[in-house]
Amino acid sequence: MRLLLLCFLLVACARPPQVALAPPYRIGVAGGEVRVVVGMRSPQEAEPYRVLARGLGEVLGVRVEVFGRRTYAGVLEALRRGEAEMGFLCSLAAGVGVEEGFLEVILATRPKVPYRSLILVRADGPYRKLEQLAGKPFAFTDPLSNTGHAWPRLAARDLGEGFFARAFFTYGHDRALMALKEGLAEGAAVDAVVYEALGVPGLRPLWEGPQDPAPPVVVLKGLPQGSQERLRQALLAFAATPKGREALKALYLEGFVPATGEAYRLVYRRAREVLP
Repeated sequence: MRLLLLCFLLVACARPPQVALAPPYRIGVAGGEVRVVVGMRSPQEAEPYRVLARGLGEVLGVRVEVFGRRTYAGVLEALRRGEAEMGFLCSLAAGVGVEEGFLEVILATRPKVPYRSLILVRADGPYRKLEQLAGKPFAFTDPLSNTGHAWPRLAARDLGEGFFARAFFTYGHDRALMALKEGLAEGAAVDAVVYEALGVPGLRPLWEGPQDPAPPVVVLKGLPQGSQERLRQALLAFAATPKGREALKALYLEGFVPATGEAYRLVYRRAREVLP
């Protein structure tokens, strides 16, 4: 079983393949189709986002195409090239798009617990302080993850250059937790909200970061203002339906709140010193 898991994680943690992107699409919602991109999520994590995205179509009366990219960099590239009008992103990746001027934030998620980074260890492990993980195998999620990469690096920046010498990327919070639980890593960094949503037993927090702006819903900067508002109102309307509430519950979210890009720009500016 462990050998199979190791093979799975080696594939999951390998450098993502280069995916050829289609030529840019015309920006607009009124043409009868909305494209929504979801990033860096396992099928279990991504499906509630897909339900929310498809719910847009039910409210707007248009076809919604939902697709994924394996990494946040892939999601940003899809949005940058106009392959999608809307995306569900983490706070840091959203900040990159806001800083570079091609994304706008239209809503923020409202989680049931504070959105912050957690560094986890196995519950029966010997670790009591972050310093004890120096040089140990460590599972990050994605290079552009605020909770799963940037904050742990910021927390350990004064603990020696080789602190994360044996760290690897899993490209999924669930995979990072699996690597930790099965002994392939001694520590893992994940989003506290996802950790609560997945409910993986046998682990405990060793370190927690400060609360940050929760992951947002973004749209292309060039999208007409009327289209932005239609998307915002449609998502809020669907989130209030029984199906929408069920999707939010699976994500450990209570709903959405108004938001702008400036808070996410600050997340990026704080983190950029530790980004690859």
